Amino acid sequence: MSKGLAFDKLREILLEKDWEEREEFAQKLSDLDDQLNSRNRLEEKIQPILDDERESLRHRFPDLFGPQITETISKQIRESQDEVVEALYPILGRMIKKYITSEIEKLSEKVDEQMKLAFSWEAWKIRIKAWFTGTPQKNMIISKLIEPKIEEIFIVEKQSGMLMGSFSKNHSVDQDMIAAMLTAIKAFVEDAFKGETQELDSIDYDNYKIVIKNFKSFFIAVVTSGGMSMAFRDKLDDTLLDFAEKVLRKAKDADEEVKQERITSGLEQYFDNFDKNE
Repeated sequence: MSKGLAFDKLREILLEKDWEEREEFAQKLSDLDDQLNSRNRLEEKIQPILDDERESLRHRFPDLFGPQITETISKQIRESQDEVVEALYPILGRMIKKYITSEIEKLSEKVDEQMKLAFSWEAWKIRIKAWFTGTPQKNMIISKLIEPKIEEIFIVEKQSGMLMGSFSKNHSVDQDMIAAMLTAIKAFVEDAFKGETQELDSIDYDNYKIVIKNFKSFFIAVVTSGGMSMAFRDKLDDTLLDFAEKVLRKAKDADEEVKQERITSGLEQYFDNFDKNE
């Protein structure tokens, strides 16, 4: 084969390959143009990506924007207190009114029940009990209208203020923080009256009474609501002493984790149904 023919053949092969590549490239451009200009086909490609991104953002939103949103709201409240109060006042007013109305209705029903019993044998029992115990009859009636309830119990080590165990019906407070606060209040009051030999045994706070039972190395604080009668206080004292003797004495030699578990389970056993048995 002559050099000219060989050269022509080589050029033909190269041009043919180049032509095929250009055709393939042109087809890809055409397909891409169709996809970009066709909404439906474009959505098919992009929608899964958008869905993934949206789901990812939903999970990461609190971490990404939570602090900024909180700061913005706090700043708005600080700078526009009057507007915030004006906006919330009607809502809070209705809530408070509804709550007070409900409580008055409950109290009214209980008063009606007591009035019906005014000349009954139950009323005579109250009079006789008041005479023997020295408790005013009105206090006994009020205690029946607003029955005392145990809300929280904290067992606190005196020296350290550490929480040894707790019992709660609503689990809405930081027990360790409350234990530290009770220790501080107790120490402050007792130091203020250090000439006295007695220890603090109760704290009145708003609608609650905190009964404190003191022992050698720890104290038990019982948060109660309602009208506390002498009978309720006596029963509470007896139960606390029984609990200290049968549960705390056995638990004190265990390691910290086991001790707290035993104390907490013991509190539930002794006080979960305490009010129902009243």
